[in-house]
Amino acid sequence: MLYARRTCSLFVFLFVCIIHAHLATNVFADEPSQAKSKVAVFPLVGDADAQLREKVGFSLRAKLDREGTYEAVSGIEMTEAVGEEKYDFGATVESVETIATDLTADIAIWGNLSGKTLQVKVFDFRQLDPLPFEIKQEINEPTDVRFVSEHILQHLAEVKRFEHPVDVAVTRDADAEKLWETNPNLVVNGDFSGRGGWEYLFRSIRREVRTSSSLPDTDDVTRYTVIEADGTPNTILAMYMSRDAAETNGLKALSAPMKIEPDTRYRLRFRYNSGGPKLRLFVKGYTNVPDGKGGTIEREIYRRQVPSSAGTDGQWVTIDDDLNPQHVTFPVQHLRVDLYAYLHPGLVMFDDVVLKAVGKQTRKAKDDAIDVPTTRRAK
Repeated sequence: MLYARRTCSLFVFLFVCIIHAHLATNVFADEPSQAKSKVAVFPLVGDADAQLREKVGFSLRAKLDREGTYEAVSGIEMTEAVGEEKYDFGATVESVETIATDLTADIAIWGNLSGKTLQVKVFDFRQLDPLPFEIKQEINEPTDVRFVSEHILQHLAEVKRFEHPVDVAVTRDADAEKLWETNPNLVVNGDFSGRGGWEYLFRSIRREVRTSSSLPDTDDVTRYTVIEADGTPNTILAMYMSRDAAETNGLKALSAPMKIEPDTRYRLRFRYNSGGPKLRLFVKGYTNVPDGKGGTIEREIYRRQVPSSAGTDGQWVTIDDDLNPQHVTFPVQHLRVDLYAYLHPGLVMFDDVVLKAVGKQTRKAKDDAIDVPTTRRAK
């Protein structure tokens, strides 16, 4: 009899546990999952072509969707919510917040695209900072839209660094290594020991990089001689960037054009030392097209973005990078190296910029969005 009562009690206990577990499961199942914060990208205002303005907005929303941290309010929802109103760069946070609240958005992006200049404000209504973040970028070529959009979105909290499809890693086969050792460096004045070969660009300023006996002034680029550990002098290219420049246009030095051969893979190598600024170095490819006046002008048709590199804690770092310059329609006739720094203020130095042919191309383009290869630190 005692055994029967104990058995019955055990069954009752197990039954109660099962019921509680079932109820707990249902309770948790009915709880909504954590929703993503929404970003409202307002239609851009300005005198730039409407199609280009829409393209920038689409690019921002598409990249938000791909990155996954936030949910972008759709373009149709934004157009309907805004109606006939225009929220330009001068629009107040309060006026923008009214629309964002209706869309249950926590973050808003709004501004102008006039001529080639994009000016936007980014504001997170959940933050204590009462002022929006202001960003100014130039869109000189259609290919700039991707990089400008990523630059804007990198200012949102928790957005991961954007990655791009891989083309081919640095190839260290015997033939490539032999060609690297024997082929000439195509970069004019890549060691910065002489004059010429490099232009300084900042906003409306474009001029030859000058030689200086001291480090550059704020928001300037110069050739400067440093004393190495063994006591020998070495001329490098130095940039000193203010916070204003870092958070808007950044600073850049552009190389002279380098003629290249078709169906040829090239390797870029450079050294840099950054006390804070982040690097986004590019190799740009051009072809010559008629200018309508009997002459020709260069048109950018290829761009290779070397994955961004951060500060180096006072150390010199060497980067190697292979590239396959090509376009599905036009021949890439020459390249330029664009040494670009942004995001954080401070000093950054470059040295020994080398570009050499290292064999046949390892990938053929199938569309205008040329995939990019992996970059790694040189051994």
